Amino acid sequence: MFSTYLVYYMLGIVMIPGIILGIWAQTKVRSSFNQYNKVETKHGKSAKDVARFMLDSGGCVDTQIQPIKGELTDNYNPSTNIVSLSESVYNQTTIAAIGVTAHEIGHVFQHKNGYAPIKIRNVLVPVMNISSFLMWPLIIIGLIMEMSYYVTAANWLIYIGIGLYALNIIFCLVTLPIEINASNRAKKMLLATGEMDTEEIKGVEKVLSAAAWTYVAALVTSILSLLRLLLFVFMMRGGDRN
Repeated sequence: MFSTYLVYYMLGIVMIPGIILGIWAQTKVRSSFNQYNKVETKHGKSAKDVARFMLDSGGCVDTQIQPIKGELTDNYNPSTNIVSLSESVYNQTTIAAIGVTAHEIGHVFQHKNGYAPIKIRNVLVPVMNISSFLMWPLIIIGLIMEMSYYVTAANWLIYIGIGLYALNIIFCLVTLPIEINASNRAKKMLLATGEMDTEEIKGVEKVLSAAAWTYVAALVTSILSLLRLLLFVFMMRGGDRN
């Protein structure tokens, strides 16, 4: 059986691959963005103007566009129907800025067209909010009850807590194709509307592909986090005993 010291050691090192992948992904995103944020598009339109044109052309005339502070903080909020573009994107006329903008517009059309993974994620969001609040109390209470010999009830609480924690993996699994699909929509829209040519799209593809790796890193991290939790429970339940 594992010794207590070995389990403590494993709890520490199990997250290292996820941390390394996350740092690499973030570095790749910033490197790609900075590279293509120095390359002007041929048409010279600002990101906000491209966003407005795409939205209007697709029948989303009610969707608003606003600037937001920060770098790469761009997002679409379906509850307010607002596309927020970061300071490093909003007024820029570069390949990177237009690519990031088109990605967010891709999310708008996902909601408009009823893209299935978006519907699934919308259902998961409130569940995730509840699970993040309940999972650790359930696990801790279960471990305490187990020491008091309420084994059956304790097992159920622990398993439910672990199950709630595992929802993070499902959420990441659903999010990944959503982001990839938004990027694919972005590239198609930019070509179809004539906002970019095939040569410029190559730069957009590099920026958005780099961004996709951050979601891969999130998925890997969530899997490793679950593994760490299982090791923690194993240790607390006396898994190191012979």
